[in-house]
Amino acid sequence: MFMKVLISTEKGGLSDSVFPVFGRSPTFTIVNADKNSRKIENAKVIQNPAYQAGGGAGVAAAQNAINQGAQAIISGSCGPNALIVLNQAGIEIYSGNGNVKKAVESLLEGKLSKTNSGTGQKNFGFGRRKMGRRFD
Repeated sequence: MFMKVLISTEKGGLSDSVFPVFGRSPTFTIVNADKNSRKIENAKVIQNPAYQAGGGAGVAAAQNAINQGAQAIISGSCGPNALIVLNQAGIEIYSGNGNVKKAVESLLEGKLSKTNSGTGQKNFGFGRRKMGRRFD
């Protein structure tokens, strides 16, 4: 049984590295992965249109993942707002790093940890205009 996995990446592809921040990753690599046979198929790269957003990049990236039909996500970290959206959609989030192909293989082998809490403060993004500071 295949599951659709979305991985945060910089340039994309199985030879790229897992990007450290989900909402700010320039691209996503999407693969179909089979837990039983441990096969990885149909890798494709899509742009993350939200990665340069002034704010709300994580939520917009999460909506993009939902629209792509992702069932699992691998990223270095995921902000709390994106995590809420992904959890509500039933998408599992895993913390990973290094090579994309190896990260997916680790997921299939049950070696990646699920992410249950977002990094950073809620509503405290690192948008280009605000540079991570609140101006309430």
